[in-house]
Amino acid sequence: MKILVFSDSHGNSKPMYDIIKSLYDEIQLVLFLGDCVEDFEDLGYIYPEKNFLHVSGNCDFNRDAPNERILDVGNKKILMSHGHRYRVKSGYGKIMDAAQELGADICLYGHSHTPHIVFERGIHLMNPGSISQPRGVEYPSYGVINIEGEKVEMTIVEVGIDGI
Repeated sequence: MKILVFSDSHGNSKPMYDIIKSLYDEIQLVLFLGDCVEDFEDLGYIYPEKNFLHVSGNCDFNRDAPNERILDVGNKKILMSHGHRYRVKSGYGKIMDAAQELGADICLYGHSHTPHIVFERGIHLMNPGSISQPRGVEYPSYGVINIEGEKVEMTIVEVGIDGI
């Protein structure tokens, strides 16, 4: 199963649209980790046959989106969170504690706009970075997760100036 992971679009949905369009036949699930949920919801209307799930971020005021989600994907449990409630800008220890307590195999967060992947405590942790306003890196980015049986492979993909 191939999963796209986006975060922090802040009003710029075009890169997500372009990426989904280019990988359309390969992806089964598209996740958004908050901050401008409406950008992501609009894409769900364009691609209604794809599975789109999101959580709200600290900039998503008056939204009905949950603060976090627990997903069962294949034989893996995924924790989705924007991360601001776990103060991820100060480190990822608190969100890892939550993931561990929930028995998650994969933990996804955004908020810091800085891409990051680590495998720790038996948990795959990913921040895909920001798809529109990167910090600490030159280009916007998104994440790709491939799950095949017990194997989990995570990748950060940078989006160049000319798009994907």
